This record gives sequence, structure tokens and C-alpha cells, in this order.
Amino acid sequence: MKIPIPFSYKFDVRIASFLLILGATIIYACNFGPPENSRATQARKGYEHFVEHCAVCHGEDAKGVVMDTMAVQPPDLTLINKRRRQNEFPVMTIAKIIDGRTRVKSHGDRDMPIWGDVFSKQQAMTEDEIRGKLGEIIAYLHNIQN
Repeated sequence: MKIPIPFSYKFDVRIASFLLILGATIIYACNFGPPENSRATQARKGYEHFVEHCAVCHGEDAKGVVMDTMAVQPPDLTLINKRRRQNEFPVMTIAKIIDGRTRVKSHGDRDMPIWGDVFSKQQAMTEDEIRGKLGEIIAYLHNIQN
């Protein structure tokens, strides 16, 4: 003997099933961060590199640290675009300044380490790895512009 099921019950089960699947999908999606090669991921990794290598002079907030021992104080890196009066972030110039192995005329005297040499010699990184690390730092710097 088959027991008749009211229409509203069938409808509620479908809605409940849909909401359960939707909820599970949302929870599953929220457990993952941005894709590996996204700008957000690059900027996060760049911040980690920045804190490790640059924050001593530029500060963890990248606004510069006043140092009595330096003739030229580290600049506020959140104002790169404003100081240069540009709308576009100068990626290649900043990469050359950070790398340091190619002199950038507009940068002036070099008080910061030549990170290209540090990464290649002390950390035994390949040129591709150095470009990747610089790209991540630059993604972070681009992200923090005021």
C-alpha cells in the first residue's frame, strides 16, 4: 500500500535539498583563498618577502623608518604613484630599483642592498625565481598605494 505524500511536503524536501547543496557549496568555496597566481596571492607573498627583507628600513607598514645613521631616509613606499605624479604604477622602474644590479638614474645613490645579488648569491636563486620574488614584492607595493 502506497501512502500519498502531500504536494507541499515534496516541495519542502526539494527546497531543503537545494539549500543544503547551496550551503555546502558556499562553505566549500570559502575554505579556499584566491587562486595561486592571482594578484591577491602575489601581494600576500610579496608582503611576507617585504617584512623579511625590507621592513627593517621601510617599516612594516612601508611608510619608512627614521634612521639617524642614514643620510637619506627610506621613502614612504605607499606614495610611489603620488611622488612620481603618475596614474600607472612604474613596475619596471621599481623592479630595477629593488634588484639593484642595473643602476636607475632617477633613484640616486644606492643606500639599500642590491637585492638581485643577495637573492642570486646568498639565497642561490635562479633569475626566474628572482623575477618571481620581485614580482610578488611589486604586487604588494602596487596594492598599498594611496
